[in-house]
Amino acid sequence: MVKEHMEQCASCTARFAAYQRLEQVLTSKLYRWDCPSNQELGEYKLGLLNAEEEAQVQTHLGTCVLCAAEFQALSTFLEQDDLLIKPVAVPAMMANSHVVKERGAQLVDRLLEPVRVGIRRVAAILVPPQPSFYGVRGAAALWPKRYTAEDVSISLQLETNGTAQLVGFVSRKETSLSSLQGTPVVLLSRDERDTYTQQIDELGNFIFPHLAPKMYSLELHFSERCVVIEEVFITLDADEQA
Repeated sequence: MVKEHMEQCASCTARFAAYQRLEQVLTSKLYRWDCPSNQELGEYKLGLLNAEEEAQVQTHLGTCVLCAAEFQALSTFLEQDDLLIKPVAVPAMMANSHVVKERGAQLVDRLLEPVRVGIRRVAAILVPPQPSFYGVRGAAALWPKRYTAEDVSISLQLETNGTAQLVGFVSRKETSLSSLQGTPVVLLSRDERDTYTQQIDELGNFIFPHLAPKMYSLELHFSERCVVIEEVFITLDADEQA
């Protein structure tokens, strides 16, 4: 009856078409509006959420099939990487966070120091992401990025919320995390106008807050060598490709 009436009534056909357009608009605006982001799912897996946030995500996973599937894929990826399964204790790092800008002769001295004392410079290599991570909400995730240089592994995460901050985790084979504490980390803009210094904390972490969007290089100054990541592109959009 309804189908036959629609075929004969231009007014109802027009109203139906309008409702369809409205449904498409609402679907595009509200689709998964209450689903936690991939970052929140990752923080839930790593135990970084507070009790209230953890309960909310846990409840949501019990009712949302899509998020449950994403969480399973994300869990599989994290469990295959010893670096990413270790939580990054950002609050603990803030007390250690200090930024120093170097200019002129001070910058030149810092860059020449490794050469003077015969310290090797070792370029870190970007490790391709695990194939299993490609299925998580769209294309391959650009962050976190993982690098290796001989026995050193570095994981970098870009966090954006109106401003950009770079969070890092460093580990070294057959070396405790606490022994890395105090290792200088230098973030140098490619235009050499800004240089920021940090230190690895007792958990193997470091953080550079309030960064200007541009291309940087990252240096880890160990006693016997300098590990360098040549290109670290900082942007206010964490999904933007360099």
